[in-house]
Amino acid sequence: MDRISGYSQVSEIIPFDYSQPFLLFPVRHHSPVCSWQLIRAIKEYQPDVILIEGPENANDMIGVLTDERTKLPAAFYYYYKDRKKLISDEAEDYKCYYPFIYASPEYNALKTAAAMDIEARFIDLPYSEILITTAVNKGLRSNKDKHSYTDDSRLIYSKFCKKLCEKTDLRTFEEFWEKYFEIEGLRLSVQDFVQQMYTYCIITRNDETEDDLAADGTLARENHMALRIKEALKDNKKVLAITGGFHSLGLYELLKSDNIQKEKLHKLSQKDEGCFPVAYSYEAADALSGYASGIQRPYFYDCVMNKLIHCDDPAGVYSDTVLDLLIGTVRACDKHDIPVSMADASAAQSMMSGLATLRGCHECGLYELEDAITSSFIKGEKTISSALPIDLMHKLATGDKTGHIGDINHVPPLIADFEKQCKRFRLKIKTVTPNKTEVSLFTTANGMEISRFFHRMVFLGTDFAQRTKGPDLHRRKDRSRVREEWVYKKVPATDVALIDHTADGFTIEEACRTCASRTLRHEKHCDVAAHILVDCFQMGLELSDDDKACAENILNSDGDFFSVGRGLRHFITLMELQQLYNTEFSAAENCAKRCMTRIITALPDMASVKDDHIAECAAIMYAMQKAVTDGFREYRQDYENALLSLCGKSDKDPFVYGTALGILYAFDPHHRKLAEQAMSSYLKGDRNVQIQGAEFLHGLFNAARDIIMTDDSFIRMTDTLICGLDYDDFIEILPSMKLAFSCFTPYEIQQTATAVAKLYDADSAELLTEKTINERLYSFGEKIDKEIVKLLSEEEKP
Repeated sequence: MDRISGYSQVSEIIPFDYSQPFLLFPVRHHSPVCSWQLIRAIKEYQPDVILIEGPENANDMIGVLTDERTKLPAAFYYYYKDRKKLISDEAEDYKCYYPFIYASPEYNALKTAAAMDIEARFIDLPYSEILITTAVNKGLRSNKDKHSYTDDSRLIYSKFCKKLCEKTDLRTFEEFWEKYFEIEGLRLSVQDFVQQMYTYCIITRNDETEDDLAADGTLARENHMALRIKEALKDNKKVLAITGGFHSLGLYELLKSDNIQKEKLHKLSQKDEGCFPVAYSYEAADALSGYASGIQRPYFYDCVMNKLIHCDDPAGVYSDTVLDLLIGTVRACDKHDIPVSMADASAAQSMMSGLATLRGCHECGLYELEDAITSSFIKGEKTISSALPIDLMHKLATGDKTGHIGDINHVPPLIADFEKQCKRFRLKIKTVTPNKTEVSLFTTANGMEISRFFHRMVFLGTDFAQRTKGPDLHRRKDRSRVREEWVYKKVPATDVALIDHTADGFTIEEACRTCASRTLRHEKHCDVAAHILVDCFQMGLELSDDDKACAENILNSDGDFFSVGRGLRHFITLMELQQLYNTEFSAAENCAKRCMTRIITALPDMASVKDDHIAECAAIMYAMQKAVTDGFREYRQDYENALLSLCGKSDKDPFVYGTALGILYAFDPHHRKLAEQAMSSYLKGDRNVQIQGAEFLHGLFNAARDIIMTDDSFIRMTDTLICGLDYDDFIEILPSMKLAFSCFTPYEIQQTATAVAKLYDADSAELLTEKTINERLYSFGEKIDKEIVKLLSEEEKP
């Protein structure tokens, strides 16, 4: 490494001498070589106390992590509720993970300390204090969806790293790290390895400014860790401090200059801040699919670590682990019916060994294996399908296992509440196959409670339950059903989701309420807000006064007619079902009234709505009609005036026009004349206007079917419209005409047939029972007739 970097003198900045009262051991998180060298250092140095980078409010959890019953991957889950607004006026909730795998240096330090009866503890600022000292969009306050405390991105994406990769002809930092640290580091003494780490980390740190270090909380954290090291030195002769390599220089300079600032931490209750040990997964720990920190392919490096712990000589460990992974890949290919012969496997083994020699590696690594599989297993061009062996190797190297926390006394509260609820409702959560249950919503004592529990689990995204049958209130379908059918099964994602929501509350109900409130606060569209209220209704959660005010503010600010209209339909549904579900949901009525006011004002402007919104506009008009008929009678006159204003627009869609006149007729039969005049105008127009008459009838009949039954005027006008068109125009309007009459009941169809029969002095029964003629067959018959006439004409010629 010294030869490559050209910075050998840099390592001399920080001494690493076993005769010193304290040692700084730099690590990369989840690195097996760092763990192996660290274990050697602990045994050689024999410290009195081991101090480890990590939020110190997890010190009580160390025993749970090192418990023999705990199986990795595992993590410490930190949460902080900014109720006191120490971070911002938003008073948001924060959370992050501190993951551990068997290759993690921190975990190995704790296990070694326990085995040697050495005191070990974390020394970093509590999670809340890190957040308070971090600028917005920096560090643990960045815009990532999920955060990990063990973020090595500075070591990975530095300018120095980029130059090293270019100089050594290596493709990525991970390939560089594996070659020069993971593999070569096993051949070095502890001192040489640590100095090599110092060299890389110090040069990397030189790319950062003081402002950058202050903004993401690095300087505050280092000051606190230096303070804890200084305190430990007062009571101990030998202190070993283990931190991410990026912090080594900062800590050493603080301790050497004794320029450590006094600090005062905030006093917070357990409700505002806490830490839990939780089960974790290899997939989440992977830098590619998890939190973009740590190391890639974690299970592979855990296998390396397992071999290092149980061997006397580290030589050959990497080659052996890579060979195991190659064999595993061959077996996986066989299971997926991918043709890989023994000759292919042998060729891959030879090639990865040859590549290692060619690249100057003392052993084969992951990247030699990947290149060998690509060359030996993939025939022809590399495509998505042909590269499946590479994907299988990556999955095996990443791992698919989830850990387990051995001490049940430290189960996160949401998981504890979940298990309590499952026990209460007698749900089977320890089976490997999905379970099916039928929930009677209104006839059993706890049917509604079980339904609400399932809906809450769906709302939290736990992948625990899925409804297969029952009323769908979001889409307003099957509302008459009195039973729900659910399929449920506890999966690893269930615990992960519940842990992620620990910051939202200590019970599932509280977490759902917090989640719904937070979503409402950030929402701007009425239909989405209404969707959330439907969720709350199904979960049995009444809104707080603040939530109601927030929902009303969304309605007042949303200028989208269709968003408000969709919201109205949701609110009307909730109003109708309150009594049936025995749930008081006062917010629905208030929101529905506000929606009515907004829509009535905007309705006339919907006369010329675009084609892709026509059906939705009509659906909203029907919902308003139902609302003013059933409950909101005070809005009826305003609604009628809005419809009349829409009808008076010069440019209007025929379907929306027909719908408006149909609703007006339903309100007052005297409006029939307006509909007749409109239809007459379509009949008197040119060809294009007459074709639009079919869409007008479609909207009219959908809104007021009985208008055709009062007298035969609309039947006559419809007949005139059809008879006045040529064949091509008739074919064009036929779909609309079919839709116009599709809403009629069998009795109404019979009455219509009778009226049509009178126009042509025909028998109405024949119109209803006469078999229809296949249009294609009729057209073929016409062609035959023409050919026959042609042949006869030719025969008659002299």
